[in-house]
Amino acid sequence: MADLKLTVIVPLYNSVALVSRCLESIVCQEIPADEYEVIVVDDGSTDGGGDVVDDFSRNHPQVKVIHQPNAGVSAARNRAIAMAKGRFLQFVDADDYLVEGTMSQLLQRAIDLDVEVLVFNYHRVDDKLNILAIDENDFFSSMSVMTGVQYLSSHVMTPYVWRFLLRRDFLVQGNWRFNESLVVCEDGVMIANFLLHAARVAQDDSAPYCYVLNSTSAMHNPDPQHLRRRIFSQIDAAASIDDTIKRYEAQTGQAAPASVAGLRNVYLYFSMTKALTCGIVDDAVQRISQRGMFPFPCVGPEAHYHGAKWKIIHALMMKPALWKLLSKLYRMLK
Repeated sequence: MADLKLTVIVPLYNSVALVSRCLESIVCQEIPADEYEVIVVDDGSTDGGGDVVDDFSRNHPQVKVIHQPNAGVSAARNRAIAMAKGRFLQFVDADDYLVEGTMSQLLQRAIDLDVEVLVFNYHRVDDKLNILAIDENDFFSSMSVMTGVQYLSSHVMTPYVWRFLLRRDFLVQGNWRFNESLVVCEDGVMIANFLLHAARVAQDDSAPYCYVLNSTSAMHNPDPQHLRRRIFSQIDAAASIDDTIKRYEAQTGQAAPASVAGLRNVYLYFSMTKALTCGIVDDAVQRISQRGMFPFPCVGPEAHYHGAKWKIIHALMMKPALWKLLSKLYRMLK
């Protein structure tokens, strides 16, 4: 049996209409079938998606399927990491897909450079599969090998784990895993941890990944309790990144790159914005305060937020009574 160069990890939860396209795109990457594996973790799907991937795996022996009770995307990914045998790991969400034939060259570059992390670009795709223009702030040019800290010092923190090709032994040795208590923003916490400790990071200007803007995904669930959990998870993710920054600075005696704090600030900023629209400003402020982060800095250029409007909104956020009043006015008008 050939050496497994790649493990593709696909967490699945109720994406029955899209998962076949995802899997078809993965097996069309011009990588010999005996050099890679696909691990699909069916996280308690109730729409028949588990049956679809079972059928797919019968014709593709490199595709392995695990069924488990619903435990969240982090638990699904962690379970797959524990089972993976490939030299590199690639995460693909079940409603997204890869551009045909693009991963083989990207994988070979990661092997040739002997990196722990390879970063690449991606396409945004709407519900009708129209590929949208890449935002210039989201486009990364190819760069040679550097440390993770050097990389973070010259780039905005990207919060999507599927944008990274990761060497498995690097994750295993560092014991980097997804925080299973978070329902959103778990990617950013994971990325902050492994990039601050990576010795060999490179960047490729290719865009093999297609991120589908799915209006029916869990991120758009309007249920008030779900929104509350999302807001609190975003705050907890910010706190986890804050803890990571403090640990790094205590261990190294050096300041963490500003981009890491930038992502923390983005999470806090938008948790307060969502709290205004949901009418739970007091609860959000209390949770941020309990985690020792209120008041918090404004988002800025280190997170690609420029202009006076962000500073004005931040100034209003830092006055909870006023922010709560604005929340009441917003909901009355809504």
